[in-house]
Amino acid sequence: MKRVFVLLLLVAAVAAAQEVDPPRDSMDFFIGAGAWLPGLLNNDNQLEVGSAFLVGAETPMSQGDQFRLSIGGGLCNSDREQYEKITSVMLNLSYRKYPFYRPYAGARGLEPFIGFTGGGIVVWDSVDDDYENVDSKSTGGAMIGAELGARVKMSEDMFFDITLTGEWVPIGSELAGEADSDLSGIRIQGSLIF
Repeated sequence: MKRVFVLLLLVAAVAAAQEVDPPRDSMDFFIGAGAWLPGLLNNDNQLEVGSAFLVGAETPMSQGDQFRLSIGGGLCNSDREQYEKITSVMLNLSYRKYPFYRPYAGARGLEPFIGFTGGGIVVWDSVDDDYENVDSKSTGGAMIGAELGARVKMSEDMFFDITLTGEWVPIGSELAGEADSDLSGIRIQGSLIF
């Protein structure tokens, strides 16, 4: 019995020494940027592909799912001659599930994920200086969406996410001369997690 106990201790010590990944049991922070394509469902959409950025924090991924809180913004030019651009500030809470996550899989190189996101957005437009009789407008409201992407390991404690998010944003209220009050679209972003 004594030998079995010593053998089990030896096996446990060897198994613990083989673990190369640090335990993923702490909060992580991230910073990211990408493309913002609002108003894709609108007829006669004159908004160009814009840029977006975000910063935030995420809960540990110890069980293959996590929550992420992010704040960011977007900037999108308009092709309408009276307007220059629209600008937004977004606050989002996301839930992500990593369906192929295994806690003891060792060095994981690629982790696909799916998720859902919800939050709020504030948007305003900028009028071209040549049009003094056109008023700038602003609006805000809720937004919800679905995420699809993958996480790639870069080092022992750093990862990179690429995310495609489809968002339903039922506001707009003729921002930048858009006739439809809907800024629904997609965001494509990369994030560095550290």
